[in-house]
Amino acid sequence: MFSDSSVKKILKKAGAERSSQSAVERLKKVIVNHALIIARKAVKNAGYLGRKSIKAEDIEEAIKPEEVQS
Repeated sequence: MFSDSSVKKILKKAGAERSSQSAVERLKKVIVNHALIIARKAVKNAGYLGRKSIKAEDIEEAIKPEEVQS
């Protein structure tokens, strides 16, 4: 889903001078897993509103921290 060069650019922006291939592969897996979690929440949010299309607001809602009830 993401190219190695894209992930290396992210690591460079974060301050890494160099990165191993295993680090690049691991970060790719983490990014994809987080993206899937967010996407599933966004799909659910759109569904609650009776929409099949995902909007930016669904993504925004999906990335909000969940409220903790006491």
